[in-house]
Amino acid sequence: MDVRRTRQKDVPPRTGHVCVCFDKYMVVWGGYANISYHHYHHEMYLPPTDVWLYDTDIGYWISTKTSGQCPPGTSGASACLFDHYMYLFAGHTEVGNVNTLHRLDLRTREWELVEPASGSGLPSPRDKCTCWVHQNKLYFFGGFCMPIYKYLKENGEFHADRSTAGHERGWNNQLLLFDLETKMWNNPRCKGQIPSSRAAHAAAKIGNQVYMFGGRHIAERLNDLHRLDLDTLTWTGPLVATGSMPPGRSWHTFTQVSDRQIFLYGGFDQKDNPLNDAWILDIVDLTWTKLDHYQKCKAHLWHTACRTRDGEVVVFGGCTNNILSPEEPTNHTNEMLTFLLNPLSLLRLSLHTVYKYKSRTRADWEFLPQSLSAWLKSKNEVMLLDEQEEEKEEVRDTGQLVGSTCIVA
Repeated sequence: MDVRRTRQKDVPPRTGHVCVCFDKYMVVWGGYANISYHHYHHEMYLPPTDVWLYDTDIGYWISTKTSGQCPPGTSGASACLFDHYMYLFAGHTEVGNVNTLHRLDLRTREWELVEPASGSGLPSPRDKCTCWVHQNKLYFFGGFCMPIYKYLKENGEFHADRSTAGHERGWNNQLLLFDLETKMWNNPRCKGQIPSSRAAHAAAKIGNQVYMFGGRHIAERLNDLHRLDLDTLTWTGPLVATGSMPPGRSWHTFTQVSDRQIFLYGGFDQKDNPLNDAWILDIVDLTWTKLDHYQKCKAHLWHTACRTRDGEVVVFGGCTNNILSPEEPTNHTNEMLTFLLNPLSLLRLSLHTVYKYKSRTRADWEFLPQSLSAWLKSKNEVMLLDEQEEEKEEVRDTGQLVGSTCIVA
């Protein structure tokens, strides 16, 4: 298995990728990016055998190759973590939308195609749906899909995209379940006020409740908020929250940061503007709070985000300009944003301070508990490697740094 440590600038920029948080790592897969050939720009899917892991504890990237029944290059897939597997569903490939389910063993880096049980129906091929895990079941909602009449269609609506010839794809509001024990797909009937069909929305699960915000419904980018009770499959909404409301958007992220807070970041608004605004939703008081002091970095849409073990939110990649513009190529990025939404732990602050003054403290590292000593030594190795590579590049004069990390406090 090919595994190597690398730097931020070596991670390919991308849009429409997926990520999950596994242990201390942000696991990144897929998406697409621009390549240049004789001054022409061409968008292509990134190699599907490549997986990138970001160590959120020390702060470095690992590049690794995968094996097994690897999915094709894909954008707009949905991914979630269960046990030590990353499950990957649907997306858009070179042959169009797919409805396959793969899983990647994050210990062995081996892919497996998850075949449904005999007699199970299948969801229509789709992309840009949202997903979560609850009680050994994978849940998926909505997305931009093929017509549902040949597939699971018991519940939910389909609205064709009449702006394109043939109307072969459109938006839906289906809730789909895949039971990991029986390997059966299900399209259950929900109660309550079911959200309208949509794609490129975002959802966050807290306990047995899922909160869903925004997305595109036909020509409108929404800013409605809905809640799904997973025990009764009852939708409530649109929920009326107090405070200023975030504008409508698609291709944003919605990340749980505590038992009562969800962090909303970025996206694409109704006027085709990429966004860099940040919001906190308090689900107990049902209030929105805009975090104006976070508007320091470029706008991002169709990026990914995950919460680290220390409670930070790490955002990676995406597009920083108008993704629909015919006049300019999509500006894919490999920028990483780290949002410090809560104070760091005393232990984390202490480790960073000890490392900052390593010229005075290094001789005593060996007397620390093994885990702390190992952290300091690993951090030192990473920083030394970066310094060595930067010195080589200064000699070669290879140009500008492509990737960057922005710490937003």
